[in-house]
Amino acid sequence: MNATPTKVKAKRPSKGMAKHIRQVKQEARRNSVPGTIVKKSKRPATK
Repeated sequence: MNATPTKVKAKRPSKGMAKHIRQVKQEARRNSVPGTIVKKSKRPATK
């Protein structure tokens, strides 16, 4: 009964994570431009 574990295909990260990374990169790009004040947008807290 000692079956060797078959390789499981790695799951892709969720689309939400991709969206988050894109926003972080955009913000970093905006911050790198001197003389611009960036207003941080807060997402509504969900419970």
